[in-house]
Amino acid sequence: MLCKIILVNWKRAADTCACITSLERTIGIKWFAVICENGSPDGSATQLQDFLAKKYTERIRSPIVPQVFDYYAENAFAPHITLVLSPTNLGFAKGNNLAYHYAHADLKAEFVWFLNNDTEVEPDTLSRMIERMKQDPTIGICGSTIVYAHDRKTIQALGGAAYYPWSGIIREIGQGKTWPCTVNVSEIEARMHYVSGASMLVTNEFINRVGLMAEDYFLYYEEIDWAERARKAGFRLGYASQAVIFHKEGAALGSGKSTHRSMLSEYYGILGRLTVTRRFFPWALPSVYLFSLLQILRRYMQGYRTRARMMAEVLLGLRRTPPEE
Repeated sequence: MLCKIILVNWKRAADTCACITSLERTIGIKWFAVICENGSPDGSATQLQDFLAKKYTERIRSPIVPQVFDYYAENAFAPHITLVLSPTNLGFAKGNNLAYHYAHADLKAEFVWFLNNDTEVEPDTLSRMIERMKQDPTIGICGSTIVYAHDRKTIQALGGAAYYPWSGIIREIGQGKTWPCTVNVSEIEARMHYVSGASMLVTNEFINRVGLMAEDYFLYYEEIDWAERARKAGFRLGYASQAVIFHKEGAALGSGKSTHRSMLSEYYGILGRLTVTRRFFPWALPSVYLFSLLQILRRYMQGYRTRARMMAEVLLGLRRTPPEE
């Protein structure tokens, strides 16, 4: 059994290296990884190449854009890692999809794990996720327990989140609870509208039937889109409670609490909410617009007037380009 692990790096090479190091401790499942370096302007490509070259034998597969490097270990049981250098930032979904397509042709995997690069995993995380999917063949996307990396006793999400289409509000299941704790897997799976993008395990059969993530979101809400398409194809969402990852939430973009969100996070948040509503919940557009207006007013009252103006332009269709980073 072999699993393909997909990582996307954006300006956080140290996090990606830490993630790979944690994956190297994986037990029970053979895996290989494909990393998309998403056009970071901070020298991430060089940092990743230096890190991998110290551990593995480097071979250039393609010197043209995108450049592709394969890294082989002397030990046949050690992982194979591919690094794809995108010249530009493709966004979350497109970066993941690019990495998926550039996996080495000789490596055939039954499972594909889309994992955030700002995570670290337990040695048995992957095997527990695969075990859950094998228990129920109708599961199309399986999530894990996500714990904050800065506070490894506090839960960020149990598998995923509930989504409320009438407002576009997202509520991560179990957020703030103490870990470890007793969980009812069936109850959580029933509440879960989508699996958190920080950790999504699928099968190749699922990708063949449903397709990869939609690339027109750039950032945020692509997980909801994928979950809705999965349901239409007859799949359900799953949760492996003992599969634990530690997540440095919002490290690259600043997407935590509203008062700390970056302009980019706000831009893609409201844009994604409108896109997913039009596509899957058009009946909720009036209430989503109203909720978004209230959110913009709140930002204005908080003193973020430039941000509020930008969000209003997106809502009214007057802005098509993201703000400067």
